[in-house]
Amino acid sequence: MPQVSRRYRVLWAVCIGVLTVLVVGLSFRLDLINPQEAQASQATLEERVNAYLADANISDGVTELAIELHVSPDDDDLRFAVGFLQFADAVQTFGQSWYQYGLNSQNWFSQIIPFLRLPVPLNPDPDPISNRDFRQSLETFVENLTTAEETLSQIQSEAVQLGVYFGRAYLDFDADGQGSDPEALWRIYAELNRGASITAEQAETFLIKLDAGDVQWLRGYCHFLSALLEFYLAHDDSRLFDHTAHLFFEKPETSYSFLRNIDQLSEGYISLMDAAAFIHLVALPVQDRNRSQAAIAHLQQMIQLSRETWALYGQETDDDHEWIPNPNQTGVVPGVTITEEMVQQWLSFLDEADSILAGETLVPFWRGNSPVGVNLNRVFMEPQGADLVLWVQGTAAAPYLEDGTLTQPEFWQRLWNSFNGRFVGFALWFN
Repeated sequence: MPQVSRRYRVLWAVCIGVLTVLVVGLSFRLDLINPQEAQASQATLEERVNAYLADANISDGVTELAIELHVSPDDDDLRFAVGFLQFADAVQTFGQSWYQYGLNSQNWFSQIIPFLRLPVPLNPDPDPISNRDFRQSLETFVENLTTAEETLSQIQSEAVQLGVYFGRAYLDFDADGQGSDPEALWRIYAELNRGASITAEQAETFLIKLDAGDVQWLRGYCHFLSALLEFYLAHDDSRLFDHTAHLFFEKPETSYSFLRNIDQLSEGYISLMDAAAFIHLVALPVQDRNRSQAAIAHLQQMIQLSRETWALYGQETDDDHEWIPNPNQTGVVPGVTITEEMVQQWLSFLDEADSILAGETLVPFWRGNSPVGVNLNRVFMEPQGADLVLWVQGTAAAPYLEDGTLTQPEFWQRLWNSFNGRFVGFALWFN
């Protein structure tokens, strides 16, 4: 009996020791937990996304939520959050590359080039930029847009929703780990859309409730931006860069360093000469036909996604902070009303654009007496170079002229009237 009692006492002592170690270890672990981490674990997905945006911490948000998505691959709300942040991070990374190389986005030349208008802060000490660096920035943007689109394309649920406080978000263009006033998303939006009138007070409460229709809309925008980039990258811009990169960047690596010197002549006169040289040099030989063909594929996919977007918009019966409203909803963009006529004309435009991109409908040629048209499909599929002056003159269109059905001016006039003369602006919004 004494031996048995001794065994129980030993066993009991061992159990007590193990429990003590566990309790002490747990207490030690609890001491290590960051209060912010504990709070984040209790926050909703929407709150976490907005916190990443408000803290200019988008890249970490992508990483952390992507890990969670790997564990919960059927969570479409989580997938939407990851895809949205991937898109935001793609834009942020693109802006960071322009900041790194000292882009001057505010001069007249940058303002007329879509991807150089991104309002990044001026870098007081930028890195030199080569043509290879320039193209790599564009290629990386395409790759990141593709990643975001692929994530969003896997969403199956039509009940997803993500509320984003647009006016509280920041894009960390200067990569200093924090958001500054010029990096506020609403200020960037206002800078890119000079007609937009937004105050800081309005921005603070500007909430957008993104839903299933907006998933397709965002996918379409990824394709639209990729189409523009792919078409440019399909061409050899080395000569254009060598002669004109000084118009955009502080330290371009070119053969003509003297171009940055404006002491000898007036700045206005030099600007005029540089503008003439730029137009003259937009004569880009084809470098990669596959990229040109990828560009038209992106545009065609964008059109299909726009149809899906508006099919989903048309099914909505709520009215909750809509980014793009259907005719029975109120949108968050002030002073803009969407009518049924506008929706129907937009859907007609998608059909017409699809037919033009397929080469079934031709774009009327603006010279000569014969009713021929340009086959836009062949422009992309059989590229022969992009020469701005010769396209304006008309001779660059000669290889693509055909007899066939032409798109009619009456269609475009009706479309223009339906949008009160603002079709282009609405098209960039509707996507």
